[in-house]
Amino acid sequence: MSDLKSFSATAEEAIYLQPPAGRRYVRSFLFSRRVDAPFARVHLLVRALLVICLSAAQLRTMNTAHPDIVGATVLLVPSIAIFLISGMHGKVARIYLLLMVPTIFSLFFSWTLLNPVAGNITFVRQQVYPGFLTFSLAVWQLLWVGMVLLYYRWKRGIVNGIILASVAAIVLSYLLPLPAWTIARVPFFHPLTLYISEQGLLLALTKVVSYSGMMLSTIALVVTSRDIELMGAMRQIHIPRPIIFFLSTVFRALNLALTDYETIYQAQIARAINARPRSFVRRLRDLASIAVPMVAMMIRRSSEIGDALMARGYTLRQRDVDFYETSPFRAIDWLLLLACLVLLYLAIGPYPGLTALIQRW
Repeated sequence: MSDLKSFSATAEEAIYLQPPAGRRYVRSFLFSRRVDAPFARVHLLVRALLVICLSAAQLRTMNTAHPDIVGATVLLVPSIAIFLISGMHGKVARIYLLLMVPTIFSLFFSWTLLNPVAGNITFVRQQVYPGFLTFSLAVWQLLWVGMVLLYYRWKRGIVNGIILASVAAIVLSYLLPLPAWTIARVPFFHPLTLYISEQGLLLALTKVVSYSGMMLSTIALVVTSRDIELMGAMRQIHIPRPIIFFLSTVFRALNLALTDYETIYQAQIARAINARPRSFVRRLRDLASIAVPMVAMMIRRSSEIGDALMARGYTLRQRDVDFYETSPFRAIDWLLLLACLVLLYLAIGPYPGLTALIQRW
């Protein structure tokens, strides 16, 4: 009889862990991923440790005194590989990449322009702020105000008028010697000089490559992780039961909130909320109108969950039942743990960096 029970439990576990027939995607923390994603087959604890060790090694390459551009490029390869095998939907991946582009460019320009680093070769050295504020009255200011007012009186618009007036004022100030009268000068902050050297460009490029790899691997970890996997991993490492229950409720409420948002949005579309072109401000007001029914649904759902727990006699002090979402450690997990040790050595070990090693050779 005991053998029969163990066999039935094993069969139940296998059926429970398998997705429904014909299902290609499964819900993660925020979005969906493919069921057969290779990176999702790795144990969640190993996945998290791998991303942490990889990010720590990438942080090591961003040393201001000795940037390791070769090491950052080499570590970018596994980050891209992890991102590609995360099973993310193509549209979601493109959205993430588009969101990363302005972040990467802003990071590059901020470290190039606002954080000067001394080097042997100087490309640009130009003072951009003298260290004081000048209050003056110039002819181009009067022309700018006049053009904005004329455009507003003609077209009843302000944004396009400001853009056209600014372009016209810049062109006229370069073509004609427009006079200006200085009223006062007030010291403020210290002078700023635009200084770009080869060392500054190397450091900025290293930071861009390293941060890109960190973002790609972190996105892959979030996309491949499910709330039920997190609960099982915490049970495997014997986290206290109240903490597990609290986190499971939080992540389950997050998924339910995303479902509620989609329901409310589809209801607004069914009522022709987007039948006419709407301005950006109006769309923000539409998002604000979604918040009220979402809060009401969350309050009602929390009350229903509490009543359901009480009806089933659930308490935090009762013993745990069998939990079939715990994943065993496989051979690939142990291999990746060895890779984590190598990455940890690259992060905190006494090694100069791949760029320094190549320069020595």
